[in-house]
Amino acid sequence: MMKVQTTRFGEIDVDDAQVITLTSGLLGFEEVTEYCLIPHAPDSPFRWLQVVTIPELAFVVINPYEFFADYDITVPAADAGRIGLRDPNEAAVLTLVTIREREMTTNLVGPIVVNTHARLAAQVVLADSPYSVRHALMRAA
Repeated sequence: MMKVQTTRFGEIDVDDAQVITLTSGLLGFEEVTEYCLIPHAPDSPFRWLQVVTIPELAFVVINPYEFFADYDITVPAADAGRIGLRDPNEAAVLTLVTIREREMTTNLVGPIVVNTHARLAAQVVLADSPYSVRHALMRAA
């Protein structure tokens, strides 16, 4: 177990087995590689991808399949190799959520693919994608 300081949840205990290493970090945050997932609330589809070493740095993420059942991606071989992913059944996919005043969007072009067995992950950029980096989740009425 390790103690992780967060600005949203205070100090939390995280099992070492729950730490995810993003091999190249996230776009714009390449130097930050160690994260843990924290549920936003019970039964919420939203989670926090919390940086283990920087309390104030966390990203809202979702499992895109909970919102878009027909979301379909092919992980490039180089990216799969980077995280040791050989079996698609060992993959989990997360997408980053952006919350603005009147809308909530998710980046379906740059999903985070997690090798759940090795706890390694990579943000993949889907070339020639039919999806958007700002795909609407919810809009204010």
